[in-house]
Amino acid sequence: MATDIKNLTSNEFNDWCPGCVLPDNTIIGNLICEGNQEFKVGDKVLGSDGYVHRRNEVMSHIHKGKIYRLKVAYFGETTLTHEHPVLAVKASEMKNKDIQPEWFETEKLEVGDYVAYPIVKLTKDIKYLPISYNKKSKDTRSKELLKKVNVDKDFLRLAGYYIAEGNTHNREIELTFGKDEEDLALDTKRLFNKVFNLDATIKARKEKGSIEVHVYSSYLAEIFSNWFGEYAENKRIPHELVLLPAEKSLSLLFGLWKGDGFINTKRLRAGYKTISPILKEQIKMLLLRNGIIPYVYEQSAQGMHKKSYSLEVKNQHYNKLVEAFGIKSKKANASTNVISVMDDNYLYLRIRSLDTFDYNGPVFNFEVADVNSYVSNSATLHNCGDSGIVLAVKNAIVKANLDPHKTVIVSGIGCSSKLPHLVNVNGVHTLHGRPIPFAEGIKLANPDLTVLLDSGDGDTYGIGVGHFISAGRRNTDIKLFIHDNGVYSLTKGQASPTLPEGRKTKSLPGPNINGALSPLSLAIMSGYNFVARAQSFKVNELADIMVKAIQHKGLALVDIMQGCPTYNPEFTAAPWFNAHLKALPQDYDGYVKDPSNKEEVNEKKLNAIKMLLSEDPDNMHTGIFFQNEDPDTFESRLEARKIPSPVSQKIADENGNPLTDIEPLLKGLEV
Repeated sequence: MATDIKNLTSNEFNDWCPGCVLPDNTIIGNLICEGNQEFKVGDKVLGSDGYVHRRNEVMSHIHKGKIYRLKVAYFGETTLTHEHPVLAVKASEMKNKDIQPEWFETEKLEVGDYVAYPIVKLTKDIKYLPISYNKKSKDTRSKELLKKVNVDKDFLRLAGYYIAEGNTHNREIELTFGKDEEDLALDTKRLFNKVFNLDATIKARKEKGSIEVHVYSSYLAEIFSNWFGEYAENKRIPHELVLLPAEKSLSLLFGLWKGDGFINTKRLRAGYKTISPILKEQIKMLLLRNGIIPYVYEQSAQGMHKKSYSLEVKNQHYNKLVEAFGIKSKKANASTNVISVMDDNYLYLRIRSLDTFDYNGPVFNFEVADVNSYVSNSATLHNCGDSGIVLAVKNAIVKANLDPHKTVIVSGIGCSSKLPHLVNVNGVHTLHGRPIPFAEGIKLANPDLTVLLDSGDGDTYGIGVGHFISAGRRNTDIKLFIHDNGVYSLTKGQASPTLPEGRKTKSLPGPNINGALSPLSLAIMSGYNFVARAQSFKVNELADIMVKAIQHKGLALVDIMQGCPTYNPEFTAAPWFNAHLKALPQDYDGYVKDPSNKEEVNEKKLNAIKMLLSEDPDNMHTGIFFQNEDPDTFESRLEARKIPSPVSQKIADENGNPLTDIEPLLKGLEV
């Protein structure tokens, strides 16, 4: 029975977390911000590089234990597990002219260190927004709307007014200003006429102490609702306007500020208040792109008052804001307390507190294309390097048309070995260094099963290397998907057998003094008939190689170069892999056309070994190095000797009585 990706999502929650966040965190997605429980596969999220990327996978499980509350200057807190990697800079490194953020486990951070928050890089200017609506056939009274609206200073200021003070209902748009804001009401009326060629009506509500501006157009009301939101709690800035060049966005910010903000030229402070969490984050983005850092505060709901958010601008950032708005004011003094530093790529925010609390509930993590990172309201977070492999395994199961009920994933111990918990097929979580004999036993017990083995480089090439070599002698039809990041990640980053000599990881006191094992060469010489290498950040390519390994009859190895942002970030990040891992040359041919021709088999093995010997740690290849569809598998040898598999043997009669008599065996053990 075939399946799809959705059905392969496991509901088995494990109690070990490879770095996750709580569901009440705000995650920045497609420049629109929602709680992460709202996100779906295919949505876009902001990455550590300042651009948006596709979310490939959403993972969650139950976490019982300590949760860290990471609180930074300006932007507030993020709640996450102790191992979750955070992009940060240690306090001692902030003195350097060239600041280079690194990934740190949350528990390794300290008060006074700085969290790196990306500046949105994506910019796209637009000249106009299209206006699309369906006019009712019997509507002869409504005024025709324009086909498009120019995105200029007038439109942007009007948009700011509406987002701050407007709502839509029935057949109209309404904006409500204070009794002393007649100038804003008049400006709004003028702008509706100039921008949309529509008349507006001003009504003074003395009993309410307000001035209302009404525009009677059901079509434009619906358009405004779609663009900007209908009520205060769902107000937002359209994605296209968030991407406008920084200077152009100032007209939008000015309209917002005139509507719902304040500028106090006596106290030299400015602020904006909203009950929309999306709008709060979008205004923060626009301010940052203009070099203005706001303080962001959250006020809990009380009585009839809903939860709200305040953005406050002061010190040197107040000076930038009033100058950008063309408002005369004396200069505020720059802050002497350095709690933030900004360069072209990141805003660095000092950690103000880092405490823990007990938690028992769901936590989330995401697989994000290209950068394997995402951004909360106050921190930049990395997803686990295993996430891409989880998605690739699911894709491979679907593409290979496997029946989940007849598929088994076997694992050992390590970060990689939680994969059986995350894929909705049969799973066996075994012993350190011993997943291969378990997998072989399962396959021999029931040859009808497809047996996949997910394990790590330390588990397989170090502790379990004896089993790894012996497996080649047997050629059992199992598939080894090995997560290779050069370190023992679960036990804090010691060097694994594949870490090249001379490389220093975070937990090593000095550069590695041991040479690196070549697992692909070892596999070929041990008798493996399918040997390949791929990388975890290119999920589709990895899944395609996995499918070929699954379709191969016999033992197969896919060595997966995998990211470890915590202990080996420099040499396992996506940019490093993309620069140092290249596809095998187009004229390379590792496929054995005639398995019975020993000369061809040996020639292809020798070519593969030569290719591997030509590599160095900074220049390696991905692809299938050797493939030999040799029919001589361990299962075929057993079948030739007429040794039946255990699953085919009858062990009880129709009444459930055992057919095996163990008495002779027991007597033979008597002393």
